[in-house]
Parts: sequence; structure tokens; C-alpha cells
Amino acid sequence: MRWCVLSLLVWLSGCPRPCDRSTCDGCCAEDGECVAGNSRSECGVGGELCVKCTTEERCAAARCEALPVVDAGVIDAGPPRCTCVTSCCLPDGSCAPNNGIDACGPNKTFCGTCPAGNRCEQGTCVPAACGGCLDPLGLCRAGSEDTSCGSDGGVCLACGTDQGCRVGVCVFVRCDMTNCRFGCCQPDLSCSTSSALTCGLGGDPCQRCMGAEQCLGGLCQ
Repeated sequence: MRWCVLSLLVWLSGCPRPCDRSTCDGCCAEDGECVAGNSRSECGVGGELCVKCTTEERCAAARCEALPVVDAGVIDAGPPRCTCVTSCCLPDGSCAPNNGIDACGPNKTFCGTCPAGNRCEQGTCVPAACGGCLDPLGLCRAGSEDTSCGSDGGVCLACGTDQGCRVGVCVFVRCDMTNCRFGCCQPDLSCSTSSALTCGLGGDPCQRCMGAEQCLGGLCQ
């Protein structure tokens, strides 16, 4: 009885309690000390006896697991993530150049493919019908603007210098001395370099030289 009381007094005076699941959130080292359990030499959780991971392992989430695969010196980061803020992501995580029918989806998500008869508009598959033209984001435009010209759901085009959009087609709207000084003007108002087939200078109407004639100085001779 006296021994029991003495043991109780010693315990109450500061004797350490044994390392187990009731006293340790990490793992128990060989010397009975409770450690964090997140190192390769002492890995574990829940008051279990610590495990020593091998050189091919690491301690992750209190468990020994194989080290990440290293490819050409770069650690495999796992499956790709989508971080594109202005488009959807291709399977490798890169940003889609635009939302086409084969790469359509909301920003910061992986792209999908639109079904037949659909097109992609602002990341959403919609019916393909578009009387005008489609801009790079898939929006249906009227197709009558000089900067967005097109028809029948085709890709919008920006008309060039001295061109304008007429019924969904870019056509020349001006040809004269000011923009065709060293050539001649075709019936469609485009400017051509002076030659035997298109003879003329200073924005004059083009002429075709006949027979053995040559175009010299903008005149058939």
C-alpha cells in the first residue's frame, strides 16, 4: 500500500505520461517522446510508433509515400490546372486561342466541344445560325462594318485601306491619283501596276495593250 502511494506521489510530482494516442497527436519516437511526425526520419500520426521513410520516399500527410516522378530535372506537378482568365483551357492547361467549336467553355474551366449545328459564343455553345460574321470570341456580328465584315456565319474580316464593307464583302471604294499614282484603276476600283495587260498611270482606267504593243509611260505603243 505504501508503494502505491509513493508511486502516485512520484507521478503527481511531474513524471512524464507515456506516449500514446491519448497523449500524442503526432507519433512516438523510439525514446518515447511525442514528435510532430512530419519528417522522413520520424513519420506518423495518432500516437503510433514513428516510421522511418526510405530514401525513395517522403513523409506526406504523416505517411511515407514515393517521391514525385522527375522528368528531365522537372518535378511532375500532377494534373494540369486551369488558370486562364480570358478563355477556357486546353487539356494541357494552356489557354485556348479563342472560343471555337472545338474549344468552347467559360473562363478558368477546361474547354469542351460544341455539338454539330452549334457554335461557341462567349464560352457557350449556341445554335450556329448567324446571318453576319463571327468575331474571334464567337460573337455574331452584323457583318456590315468595315472592321467586322462578313456573311453567312463566316469569320469577320477587317477591310483594308481604301476598302469598305458592302453586303458582307470588302470592296474598294476609291481609286484615283491620290492612292494609285503609279498604276491604273480596275473596274472594281482596285489599283494595278502598269503593264501590257493593265496599262495606265496616275489612277487612269486600266487598258489592255493589243498585239505587239507595249505599255510605255502608261500608254500602249
